[in-house]
Amino acid sequence: MGLRNFLTNRGMPSGGIDLPTALTTLANGGVLVDVRTRREYEAGHAPGARLVEPRELTADPFTAVYGDDPLAEPDPHFVLICDTGFRSGHLVQAIRDKGYECDFVTGGLRTWRDGGEILIPGPPRNQ
Repeated sequence: MGLRNFLTNRGMPSGGIDLPTALTTLANGGVLVDVRTRREYEAGHAPGARLVEPRELTADPFTAVYGDDPLAEPDPHFVLICDTGFRSGHLVQAIRDKGYECDFVTGGLRTWRDGGEILIPGPPRNQ
């Protein structure tokens, strides 16, 4: 199956949140979760974004994001982000099915940059 067929069959997800809503959610305690590869993340990520591998995220969202942090928010609202919203949008329902509040940024980091928000290079802060 080629990329064109994949996009045609799966398509871009709908139901994401716009940048102002995402920023408000984050300001109210939401957690920004970056679901891209480590290389993509290190090239430039949103400040405070936590890099999480998608398989780990869908298996156990809380542990994937927080590990064993004793100060972790007990009832988190996850805001997923990737480059375009494609990957993050397809993960949302799996996180919701685990009982967590979860949204994704429509347009991903492209929307983030276009909205005047910065990206910073470098490794995840837990490294």
